[in-house]
Amino acid sequence: INLSPSTLSTGGGFNNARMSLETVVVMAHAMGRTLVMPPSQGIYLLRKDRDKQRVHFSFKDDFYHMEQISYEHAGLDIISTEEFLQAEAMTGRLRNKTSGT
Repeated sequence: INLSPSTLSTGGGFNNARMSLETVVVMAHAMGRTLVMPPSQGIYLLRKDRDKQRVHFSFKDDFYHMEQISYEHAGLDIISTEEFLQAEAMTGRLRNKTSGT
């Protein structure tokens, strides 16, 4: 399950992004799937004063202790986009189910 970057960058603010994160964490755990976290990015309304403050954030590193959540809940695996790409795309295992390419 992939938490879409568009949810975080163009959504209705931090609370909507937080609720989206909580939903996909519960879904990934309930279905026994690995949660792929998006890379650090600008989050809607938290990037308003670009000249005055940091504008790129990561839910995995800046807002939640995702490693601790994963540790406390057996069966919940959380990885970064970079880890997913290294494990799947770079090894040639990421293929189109329809065409096989």
